[in-house]
Amino acid sequence: MKKYLLKITVIALFMGVIVGCESESVVFDNVNGQEGVQFTTRSYNITVPPAGTTVTIPVSVTTISDVARTFQAVADVKSTGAAVSYSIGVATIPAGSYEGTLDVTLNTNSLQDGIAYTLLVKLVAPAGGSAFNDVATINYNKKVVCNNVVLTVTTDAYAEETSWKIRNAAGVVVASIPPGTYGPASSTASRGKVYTHNINLPNGKYTLIMEDIYCDGQNDGVYDGGYKLDCSIIKHASGTGAYGCTEVTAFEINP
Repeated sequence: MKKYLLKITVIALFMGVIVGCESESVVFDNVNGQEGVQFTTRSYNITVPPAGTTVTIPVSVTTISDVARTFQAVADVKSTGAAVSYSIGVATIPAGSYEGTLDVTLNTNSLQDGIAYTLLVKLVAPAGGSAFNDVATINYNKKVVCNNVVLTVTTDAYAEETSWKIRNAAGVVVASIPPGTYGPASSTASRGKVYTHNINLPNGKYTLIMEDIYCDGQNDGVYDGGYKLDCSIIKHASGTGAYGCTEVTAFEINP
């Protein structure tokens, strides 16, 4: 009988604990609760113009306040860009709001053409609070501004057949080489000869027209010639071999 009474007592106590637990409800306190801050967008790919640019990162917080609040952010040590190429502001949450922004300013100081950099912006947890989704990744590179294009022509044995011209958006020829310029004519000595033309073009749209008077392109039956139009790391046009009478490529300088 004592065993049964003991079992009943234990069960009653256990049920009391369950009832007691169920009567307690967790209440989220958006005023006095723990303050948590996060980035709501965390990935960016940015091309930085000569004048620089600003990336505005949205930030949210778990509590609300009747006064404006600020949160600190720093560059993570794994960032690859030099500190002189960016400036990290503070995250600002206006009064009466859960949402705000943080501005990161990027400039071209120390940036090299054709190199990609990464800035990892890390939120600092507020005192007594926490930061989650706390790293925003900004991949950035310098915008290449280039007006001095280089046209490189490599001839085949019939170099004299090759010519070219560049027209601007109005159809005006701004640079050209006529047939018969390259040589020696009809000679294997012309195979692989390289001609380089430096041309300054104002910003705008253009068309490169490569021509062959025999209409077999830069191919002599054995060797393929070719051409390429570059500006710094920018590849505007290229071609090789038997492209027929003409090959036309549209391109733009500093779009």
